Formats: sequence, C-alpha cells, structure tokens
Amino acid sequence: MSKDTVLVVEDDQLLREVIEDLLHIHDIKVKTVGSSIEADTWLEAHIPNIIICDLFLPSISGLQWLNKVAERLIQGKSSIVLLSADHQRTDEMLEGSPIHPLVKHQLKKPFKNDELIRLINMIQANT
Repeated sequence: MSKDTVLVVEDDQLLREVIEDLLHIHDIKVKTVGSSIEADTWLEAHIPNIIICDLFLPSISGLQWLNKVAERLIQGKSSIVLLSADHQRTDEMLEGSPIHPLVKHQLKKPFKNDELIRLINMIQANT
C-alpha cells in the first residue's frame, strides 16, 4: 500500500467495518486495524497519508501509541484525525505532544459519514 492509504486504528469492529466500507465506496484506499499492535506491524512496511485513530484503544491509548510512532509519522508527513467523544480532554492531552502538529482534525463520535469523507478529501487535497 502506498502513501495515499488511510490507516484506521479503531478497536470497535463494527465502526471499523463501517469506515472501511464507506471509504471503499468513495474509492479511498484504506487499511483497518483493531489495535496499536496491529498498527505497529503494518507501519513497519508502510507510511499512510492519513491516520484515523480512536483515542481509547485497548492496552495503550491512541495518543500514547501515536506519540510512540511520532518520529516515523513526522518523517512521512502523515496527517492524523482523532476519534473521540471528549474533545476538551483531547485538547488537554495533545498539549506539548510530538504529534500535535500532525493532528488535522478531531471527529466527535458519533460522526456523519459525509463529514468523514469531506475531511479526508480536504486533507488529501492539501498534501
């Protein structure tokens, strides 16, 4: 998979499948994983254009995982979209974080499908 791929890191299987189907319908290349461990394995050989990441993953938070792989994402100029139900808390968690400049948007769960597609198209147009 190439740089134009969207990586979705979401532990909720149903939401992950919905996002995957939605992106396929809109001809957007996508790779979905259910944990930071799966994401680490995939990132060993790929750099995505966009990462859509849930903040509350099992075993390690999405933010902790993103900070762990920040150097690779910064070098690859990846853009990050965070999925969260609590934006105020997310803003506080991002302060001083190495991935803060990569975060292009925060989507509040639940989000509308057209909102996600519009956001991805906007990010891809600007990269």
